[in-house]
Amino acid sequence: MSNQKRTRKFVFGNERFGGSYTPGEFEFTFPEDMTREDFEKIFTQKMESLHRRGNEFAEEIFDQKSKRENLKPLSIRVKHHTKEFFKNHSILSPRDVLEMYEEFNNGSEAFINSLIEEEKELEKELGEIQEKLHNAKLFREKLVEIEPERDILTDEGKLAKLQNQYENTEVKTIGNETPVGKAKSDIIKDIQIYNTLEVCVYGKEYLIITVYTNAQPIAYYFKNEYSDEDISEIIAHVEEYCSENDIGFKSIEKSEI
Repeated sequence: MSNQKRTRKFVFGNERFGGSYTPGEFEFTFPEDMTREDFEKIFTQKMESLHRRGNEFAEEIFDQKSKRENLKPLSIRVKHHTKEFFKNHSILSPRDVLEMYEEFNNGSEAFINSLIEEEKELEKELGEIQEKLHNAKLFREKLVEIEPERDILTDEGKLAKLQNQYENTEVKTIGNETPVGKAKSDIIKDIQIYNTLEVCVYGKEYLIITVYTNAQPIAYYFKNEYSDEDISEIIAHVEEYCSENDIGFKSIEKSEI
């Protein structure tokens, strides 16, 4: 009896492909007009086709068994493009969709009522937010209309601001200790001394003298205690003097201090 091992050779193939297999080795012959890449592409397409067919077969079996038990109340017709979508694009299977529909269709009354209550709460919150926005808009509009009241400064505060604004200007004060006649005389005297180009009055708080070199050597500040009538009389006298002597005169209603 011979000890030589017999090795069986398996031959497979058809007119286009041919090959042979012997345990321990493998040989595959490609047609002359086909590359390995072309073969792999055909092989991949065939495997995907078989995979899809396997899924269809599994679903058909499931339809015959499980779906009849779990989804008895449902009966739908699926169009061709819908089947194609489920096979190639959807992450959910037809079974998943049917189960979701069944859960919705058989939803409890309590669940539906909870959705209705939630909708009402959201509508209420929306109404409150809209009302707040409306009130904020009205408040903003009213705020624009209201001119903020100016802080009432003391004489010391106003004098400090005036001196800071006109650093090289001598500031003289007029208060109750200064008679109206003397105030008129002092201001006219300074207008004459400094060869004045213009006198400018800011509200009823102060007046300032500007000379031809555009310098402003003198400012007269009217203290808070001084009467508006007395200030008006002084200003009127200065304006009249300026008019008679071709000196500019300007009255600005809003003070800068």
